[in-house]
Amino acid sequence: MGFEQVACGFCGSQVYTTLFEIHESPDERQPLAWRGTSSIPVVQCRRCGLVFLNPRYDDERLSALYQDPQMFTGTIDPEGRRRNIAAERQIRVARFKDDVDALKRIRSHGRLLDVGCGLGFFLEALGDKYEASGLEWSHPAVEMMKGLSFTIIEERFPRHPFGKSEFDIVALNNVLDHLPDPLGSLYAIHELLKLGGVVMLSLVNIDSVVARVYGAGFRLLGVNHLYYFTPLTIKRFLEKSGFRLLKIEYPYFGTEFAKPLEHTKKILADWWAMRVSRKKETRLSPPFYGSMMRVFATRMN
Repeated sequence: MGFEQVACGFCGSQVYTTLFEIHESPDERQPLAWRGTSSIPVVQCRRCGLVFLNPRYDDERLSALYQDPQMFTGTIDPEGRRRNIAAERQIRVARFKDDVDALKRIRSHGRLLDVGCGLGFFLEALGDKYEASGLEWSHPAVEMMKGLSFTIIEERFPRHPFGKSEFDIVALNNVLDHLPDPLGSLYAIHELLKLGGVVMLSLVNIDSVVARVYGAGFRLLGVNHLYYFTPLTIKRFLEKSGFRLLKIEYPYFGTEFAKPLEHTKKILADWWAMRVSRKKETRLSPPFYGSMMRVFATRMN
């Protein structure tokens, strides 16, 4: 109950290998929709290499998760600490400065749509440099943004009220890997963009150093991350949906998360313990270079 079996979201194959399992949280401090005792397999398609959850949360379970206001006001981070995302507005807006600067180097102005805009942190970080609006499925998030100066439309992508070729830029910050049909969503983005328009994606990189070392302990895994891309698989998705890859960046250095010496020492120590000493335990990875991808691509036709 609450789960569905799926085929590969890229090639449709139903032949896959289980890499490891992630687990729902029994922590009563978590939002109700996050809680559970189930183990969820992270699998890899044997035909095309795409990594995804299978079985995964069905539509009813996903709806319960994203429509729970506690998702934005009371969650638990990987270290077990309480988080209130809504109360971290200033910090989270500041974190997007690097993404905004990266976007300016690709496209410095234009009409922009932020798909899955959450509480509008990226929109706020954009300032007045773009004619920007947001699309958000979560009703509690939309309610929390009332009074802000953004145009926010409440809808579940790929549904939207816009016409073809309305935008110069479409941004999805940590969103594409949460969508049940990422390929169909990229086709929808293709239609929204003008010829030569840019799609900007922020994605977890399942091919990163720490993802390979830590497996189920990779800190960016989650029950609502339905897909996990690599540089190769996201390039294939983009090309299939009519885009040309422009650039993949790996934000880490210069961010508040960058502690390269400390993190390198931890990774080496954990690798030795888990792979050489064969300690049967799951260790939590630190943030590290390559864990996140910032992807830019342009509409080709």
